[in-house]
Amino acid sequence: MQISHALIFLNCFAGLSISFTSAQTLPVAFDAPPELKASEILQSSYLSNPSYRVREEVKTYLGLNHYVIDSPFGTFVTHGNQMLQERVREIHALAQLHEMTNSREYANGVKAAAKVSLAVADDLLHSPVETISSVPKGVGKFLGRIGRGAKEIGSGRQRNEGEDGVVKSAVGLSSTKRKLCADLGVNPYSTNEVLQSELDRVALVVFAGQFTVKLATMPIGGAAGTALTAVSVTDQANKLIYEQSPLDLRKSNLSLLMAMDISPQDAEAFLAASAFTPWNQSQFIGSLDRMTGVKGRDVLLRDATSMSDSETDAVFYEQTAKLIVHAHTNGIVIDRIALISGLPVCIGADGSVIVALHWDYAM
Repeated sequence: MQISHALIFLNCFAGLSISFTSAQTLPVAFDAPPELKASEILQSSYLSNPSYRVREEVKTYLGLNHYVIDSPFGTFVTHGNQMLQERVREIHALAQLHEMTNSREYANGVKAAAKVSLAVADDLLHSPVETISSVPKGVGKFLGRIGRGAKEIGSGRQRNEGEDGVVKSAVGLSSTKRKLCADLGVNPYSTNEVLQSELDRVALVVFAGQFTVKLATMPIGGAAGTALTAVSVTDQANKLIYEQSPLDLRKSNLSLLMAMDISPQDAEAFLAASAFTPWNQSQFIGSLDRMTGVKGRDVLLRDATSMSDSETDAVFYEQTAKLIVHAHTNGIVIDRIALISGLPVCIGADGSVIVALHWDYAM
């Protein structure tokens, strides 16, 4: 099906810019995707710094640029510009953690933590961080089950790799870890195994050693510096993610969905979708909440629930929702969201069709 007089929104280049292109019809055929060069498509701040380097060859597939990043902390494969930005920020955080662990305060904290009788202490302090060549793993890999109380455990909602277990939550380690993530400006539910391992290790020492975190000042230069150095903790969605436990966060998200007149069945199904971490869920729901007056938000929610099998899918819907909000709050009045040939599109108040796509590369 062809769509006439569509306005297509493309989320380009790691979320740093949004381009607007008018089109008479959506393309129905594509040439074979090329292999790009990182040095030609990335700003220097993303390409390399003392802690990492993005390999020159960049493959494209289904609109996503696929990067390989080499760093002292491991080799990371990222699927899409958005994930590239997140991994670069996380490598920066790992470098900060590395500097912090060389301090005298941290050494004293290790001694205090060694005396703490916790089931998780030995593993967190002594298991080495592995250098792995293909992180993050797909979101379909899970470490166990945790739920929204006994009900969620009974319903089989599996926790994401980035979510902490009952023991660590009970003793306050999760809260300490989220505070550490807020200071570092990283996603506490990241599927980056290297980052999670280091966060666990440092959070235990900070918690048991009872000392104040002093992160090294290691700013990232260039135009991308501000975007990569930190995630804003003043944004309400981000603030809740850092302050609330996964259980409380899901309760807050459920309340937001109910206030949008989303059915309990649709809301519960989305919150149980394993492809979405608490971070992705909160960002997506936050965007839905900002679509004031837009009908069909439940359509986008159900589509995200049914079509998302991986972290890449969750990021796609999270970023697409942000693009819709950007349009709706910047002078393009959206009346409703609908599915056309399986593609979620927006219908403007004037009857125009608006297609919002989280897309790295288009020919």
